[in-house]
Amino acid sequence: MSQFVKSSPAYASDKIDCPEKRLFIAILSQAVHDAFSTHVPKLEKEAARSFLTRNSSDFRHICEMAGRDATYVRERIRIRVLRENGWNVDLSLRTQPRRIRKHTKHLTGNAYYAAKRKHLTGNNKGEEMKFLVKTNNHVQHRHVFKGDA
Repeated sequence: MSQFVKSSPAYASDKIDCPEKRLFIAILSQAVHDAFSTHVPKLEKEAARSFLTRNSSDFRHICEMAGRDATYVRERIRIRVLRENGWNVDLSLRTQPRRIRKHTKHLTGNAYYAAKRKHLTGNNKGEEMKFLVKTNNHVQHRHVFKGDA
């Protein structure tokens, strides 16, 4: 039946209204009402919240028949339940801004020797050179300033 619903033009738009679609919208509305009303008994409230937040096939089918996205409905209900329980869901969990790494180019091969030659001939006065030196299968970074040679 779900293939029929997905391909049926009757359920493709909110503008088209039919009795079956109104029935399933009313079922969702009643579940939301029961989940958040203060006059509903606690057991019924918990049952309604459970129905709305679980990914059951019944819930997905009712949302589909009502022309609603089940994932969207479930997420909105989850956020509202968390807010009601005192959680601030609008805050980011990240406490510090993302660290932006500076990419430094390591000189290897011919570029290393060209930079070293340029440095030793004195073309870079007072500039720092960064060399990648391989010794005994270990890679070391060596910062050399003009005049340190």
